[in-house]
Amino acid sequence: MKVFILGATGFIGLPAAEAFVRAGHIVYGTSRSEKTAAEKLGPREILPVVVDVFSEEGKKKWGKIAAKCDVVIDALSANGAKPAVDTFHNFLDYLDRPKGSPKPTYIYTSGLWIMTRGYGGLEKWTDERQPTTTYNESVQWRPLIEGPVLDSEKVHGIVIRGAVVYGRDGSGIGSYIFDEALKASKTEEKIFETIYKEDTRIASIHTDDMADLYLRVAERGPICRGQIFLASNQFSERLTDILDAVVRVSGCKGYRHKRPQGSSQEAWTSTTLAKPSLGDALTGWKPKKMSLVDGMDIYWSAYLANKKLQKL
Repeated sequence: MKVFILGATGFIGLPAAEAFVRAGHIVYGTSRSEKTAAEKLGPREILPVVVDVFSEEGKKKWGKIAAKCDVVIDALSANGAKPAVDTFHNFLDYLDRPKGSPKPTYIYTSGLWIMTRGYGGLEKWTDERQPTTTYNESVQWRPLIEGPVLDSEKVHGIVIRGAVVYGRDGSGIGSYIFDEALKASKTEEKIFETIYKEDTRIASIHTDDMADLYLRVAERGPICRGQIFLASNQFSERLTDILDAVVRVSGCKGYRHKRPQGSSQEAWTSTTLAKPSLGDALTGWKPKKMSLVDGMDIYWSAYLANKKLQKL
């Protein structure tokens, strides 16, 4: 297959692109800069498309290339419904295939917080087949793009809702926890501030396991069309257990509570109980990486190594 990945240099997009390359597919990936493309894409056998994805010139450039591909994956950073919808419509505008031709697959990367139900009780658990909720204000725009992708007659539309993604340079785990712990480890007090609640449990997934789900779903596009897949481990982890593990590996002595500011940070502390099922049932997908708590020595070491690379 020919695969086009929007956001191919990102925390989610790059591992996904690498997974497709390893599987033998031809992979195109977008980057905003020649330097990043040269460092991250070309050496990994990913064909760089250097564009501003949202500019008129950029839309024209990547739209023409993507229209000739079998799979398009939107792994761009979440900036609200409008840019995501515009990105999808730009692809459709350039899509012009003879009648009866196979449809391309379009995968939109969504998030798990749209399914948050809160903590406790069997009725609070959910999977891909449950409706979205209004619990988290910061993600209420998600269905506005998920719906058009899933309902389109021009593509095999698929949505992958990612849990809290970890591994490599850390992503949300990095910015909310690792960065703070690293700064505190260099102080005399060695106490870091972070946002948490005592009863918060999070659903999580390693970026490589999420990449494997993209690959499996994309290769089965006609079968998986119209479905929402949860990219999540089969278990949740207590946020304070994660913080305790960070204290153990970072050299810090402890942590203190910091009040969340805004709906996005409130979402970070909201418990998400979600059990994936369709990934396994339809593609045989099973996450393989260790949990955050069990693999913290590895993930902290990888985070530090990536911080050093970023300074080079």
